[in-house]
Amino acid sequence: MISNRKLILIFGIAIIILIIDLVTKLLVSNFLVLDVSNGIIDHFFYLTYTHNYGAAWSIFTGNIYFLIVVGILIIGFMLYYILKNKVSSMLEILGYGLFLGGAFGNIINRIIYGYVIDFFDFRFGNYYFPIFNIADIGIVIGVFLLFIDTFRRNRND
Repeated sequence: MISNRKLILIFGIAIIILIIDLVTKLLVSNFLVLDVSNGIIDHFFYLTYTHNYGAAWSIFTGNIYFLIVVGILIIGFMLYYILKNKVSSMLEILGYGLFLGGAFGNIINRIIYGYVIDFFDFRFGNYYFPIFNIADIGIVIGVFLLFIDTFRRNRND
């Protein structure tokens, strides 16, 4: 069972990521023009306000209800797992917090708008990396930290 202190840390991190995500999406949607790239570092980094009607790399585009249900199920599973299992390391706390904050940010967008607001746009030569947002960063880093923690724990067993 998880301690109250660790649970508060997880939810505190999640709330911070959620607030940063929602504020940046609000700023982008109010101050940038949809589908217009704004060069920050020419030929490398742009701010491009776009609507993503799918998930990562626009997979499942047009399946909004499916994405909402899957997102809620994943969040529910993660919360159940956290509450029923021992969270022992700071990596786990940070990983769960980042993941949950990001997942909630994208779910809120999908429920309210029917799409996710994305805006970080990186380009490498002729390759255009999929445009993403703060929530996506939280999810990816959170999963990465949880993998590292699992690997470290399994290695020490």
